[in-house]
Order: sequence, then C-alpha cells, then structure tokens
Amino acid sequence: MTVKKLVFIPDKLNEDALQILRESGQIEIDYRPGLPLQEKLKAAEKASAVIVRSATKVDKQFLDAAPSLELVVRAGVGVDNVDVDHATRRGVAVQNIPEGNVRSAAEHTIGLILALCRNIPQAHVSLRSGEWERSKYVGVEVQGKTLGVVGLGKIGRHVVKMAQGLGFKVLGHDPYVSQHLAEEMGIELTDSIDDLAGEVDVLTVHVPKGAGTMGLIGRSVFSKIRPGCRLINCARGGIVDEDALIEALDSGRLAGAAVDVFSSEPPTDRRLVEHPKVVVTPHLGASTREAQENVALAAAHLVVDYLLHGKLHTPVNAVILDPEVREKLEPYGQLAYHLGQIHAQLLEGQPERIVIKYFGPDFDEKAQSYITAAVLKGFMEDRSVQPVNQVNARVIAQDQGLAVEERSEGSGRYFANMLKVELVDSHSSREVGGARRGRRGLRLVSLDAYQFDAVLEGTLLISANIDRPGMIEVIGHVVASHRINVSYMSLGRDKTGGTAIALLNLDSDPPAEVVGDLEACEGILWARVIRLE
Repeated sequence: MTVKKLVFIPDKLNEDALQILRESGQIEIDYRPGLPLQEKLKAAEKASAVIVRSATKVDKQFLDAAPSLELVVRAGVGVDNVDVDHATRRGVAVQNIPEGNVRSAAEHTIGLILALCRNIPQAHVSLRSGEWERSKYVGVEVQGKTLGVVGLGKIGRHVVKMAQGLGFKVLGHDPYVSQHLAEEMGIELTDSIDDLAGEVDVLTVHVPKGAGTMGLIGRSVFSKIRPGCRLINCARGGIVDEDALIEALDSGRLAGAAVDVFSSEPPTDRRLVEHPKVVVTPHLGASTREAQENVALAAAHLVVDYLLHGKLHTPVNAVILDPEVREKLEPYGQLAYHLGQIHAQLLEGQPERIVIKYFGPDFDEKAQSYITAAVLKGFMEDRSVQPVNQVNARVIAQDQGLAVEERSEGSGRYFANMLKVELVDSHSSREVGGARRGRRGLRLVSLDAYQFDAVLEGTLLISANIDRPGMIEVIGHVVASHRINVSYMSLGRDKTGGTAIALLNLDSDPPAEVVGDLEACEGILWARVIRLE
C-alpha cells in the first residue's frame, strides 16, 4: 500500500487547486486556514510539503517543527515570509510563483499612480460626505510626465509597458539590466537611484525585499528627488524608509505617495495611513481573482510534480535544469554520487578540501553545480546528522569546514566527458575518476595513478598489491574461501614490478573478515570494501 504524502495548507487556497492535489491520488491534504501559531506548528509535524501565502511565516521555528518537510511553496512572488537560508540548511526546497500575480501587481501600480495624480480617493470621500470641492482636488495629467522605475524585473517591465501606453516617458534603474534590454523596452537607464530621483515626476519601486534593499529609498534619495515628485510602493514594506517618507511629505518635497505595503502589516504606526498626502491600500497588489486563482493552481502543480516526480520548476534555493538537460546529466549525477561514496569509504584522515574536475563539453556552470551537489551528497550523507540532498549539500559541506572547488579541465584524453574527484585530508590526498560507457554504463576509470575500467555498481572489493606473478590467485583464493562470487574484475598498475590495483564486483556483501584475511596475505598492501547504493 502506497503511503500518501501530507500537504499542510495553513492559508486560503481555492477549491480548484485543492482538487488538483486530491486527484493525484497520492497526496493527503490538511487544509486549515487561519489556525493559531501553536496549532500550525503541530499540524506541520507530519507534513511533506506546505503551501503558504503571505499570512504564514515559515521561519526557523516553523521549519524545525516539521522534521519531514521536503518542500515549501509560496503561492506568490515574494518569499520574504520564508527563512530560505534555514530551509536550505534543512534540505527543504523552496519554490515560488514568479509569474502568477505579475499582471495584477503592475495594474495596481498604475491604478495608484492615477489615483494619486488625480486625487481620486480624496475626492470620493469628500463627495460621499456631502461636499462638492472641484477646485480642491485639481490633479495633474500623466501624459508627457517622466516615470522612474526602480527594479526592472517582471513586474517592473509590465509597469513600463503600461506606463508608456499612458504617455509616460520612462527612466529606469536596475544594475542587472543591460543597455541592450533597456533599448528594447524603450527606456533610458540611469547609473544610480539618486540620478533617477532627480529626473522624474513619479517614482515607483519594484525590487524584492532583502538585506540589500531594506531602506533602499531613504533620506539620501529623498534629498535628491525633484520637488513635487510622487512616490509609489507596491513592492514590499521596508524598502521605502517610512520615517524618511513622512519627512519628505511634511517638508513639501514630495507632492504625495501611494503605499500598498508597510513595514508592519497591518500597520501599527498610523502616520502614513492617516497622512493627507498619502493614498493607501491594504497590500492589494496581487489581490485579483485571476491572480489568486493562477498562483493557487500553479502552487498545487508544483507540489504534485515535486512530491510525486521529484521535479523542481521555480526553486529559489536549488539548481533548476531544463528537462532534456536533466535527463542528459542524470547519469553523471549518479556517477558523481558514487565517486563521493567511494571517497567517504576510503577516507583515512579529516577531510579538508574536495576538488571536482570536469572534462568535456557537457559541463557548463549549471551542470557543474548540479553534479557537485551529487558528489557532496555521496560523500557527506553518512557524516551528517541531517539528510543531505541537492538543496543543502554545499551548506553542510561549509558547516563541516570542507572547502569545495570546481575546475573545468577541457577535453578528456580517453572519454568525451568524465569526472575526477580529488579529496585532500589531514594525511594525504586521493583522486578517483569516473566516466560513462554506452547509455547507462557507469565506470570507475582511475584511482590516483592507476587506470582501469571497473563497473561502478553494487559492492566493490578494492585491493592494492605488489605487482608480481600469482597475486590474482591470492586474491581469488581469499574471496572463494568466503564463498563469494565475483561478477566483474578490473586491474590496473602504475608500472611493471611496481604496485597494482584489483577491483572486484561482488554478487553478495562480504563478511568483515575478508579485508583482514586479504591484508594478512604476503604482497597485499591494503584492501577495502566499497558499498554503492
């Protein structure tokens, strides 16, 4: 009987998304929006995945309360309510929905620009209260004005396009956007936010929340801003320094502001909410029926694909590969995993540095990141108290003081693509090399200076001996004495009369005495049993 995976959903999700999870047939749903914190933590204990919106904080406390958790899906763009670093350390994949509410957030931005420039909310309240004050609420047209966009990601680009349709000239600032892309969008780039602020009539912010963007729009920017400018923040609370914003409004330097997000939500500081020059909305950027449905459906599909098929589509803390690339690299991932396992079982001292050397044209930067994680997983999974996977392998290596290097070595001498993994420990260093033969055949092709062609699967018996006649018979006699059958054998040596290596694939797991019996034989230098999963 197949054990169903539990998905805990503590925030509201529409029925169609829940139905996608049910129809998988292998997922159990715990859908209880609005639970108090302690009940959320209790519910998370058995969850394999959680789907959250902005109401639930997946922080260290939440993650530590969920020992079986494999996946966090944020049904939205921002992941500032998820402790991504701790999730990574725990080996929990985090995915978001980068496209689901882009249109809605951009439309809300344009709506706030128009509301602010035409005093729509204030005029509405005035008229509803029985007043008729046309002269008091004279606004400004946006045609011919200059809009400054800070952050030219998906939402920022949508805002640019919509604003251009309204007649805005658009300037932008984003250190990650090229001049060529800016030309394609029909905008001018500025070198800094300060430069941008001095040139625009309306300034809007569309950057993610993080350590580098908190307080991004503060006193320095407001001191450079063109007098009479208006500010829009539909991104995240805290990106605009609220104290500095109020000062700029009170001084008259800013003509007004429209704010959809706050540093504390709901806002406990009411100064912005009640300020006469400010238009406010309660974090409505993504609050359209279409956006809510889109992100909910996408979140459900992400959970099904990961829990049932191991597929990641939009991870924020793992390497994502196109399906055809993943299929091509998967055998090398398995090869890398086995090379890591071999090093773990041959290790004699305290590991200090691991170097993964890539030979051949198939290993670009993304491929190397994927394969390196597989090496680290194979090497560290028996050395770590927590599970090691593609998500957290590098972090665990760092925590254990293991330096990780990747090197592109050009073309291989004997194989189109191959890997070599060198491990430096407190006593010495050792290098193992692997390659593929045919479609699925994995081979161990080198160990330090020794070259051979060993099948990389199951249980291996590796022994080193003085290179002289009769040593194969000695090894065979010991193995046969324990009634162990050998399926494959491969040999290598450094030079005639020097030392040699024998690698035997065994049909069954040998008793512990095999190693001792071999090492007791004259001419045998050392022996190890390697078990590959």
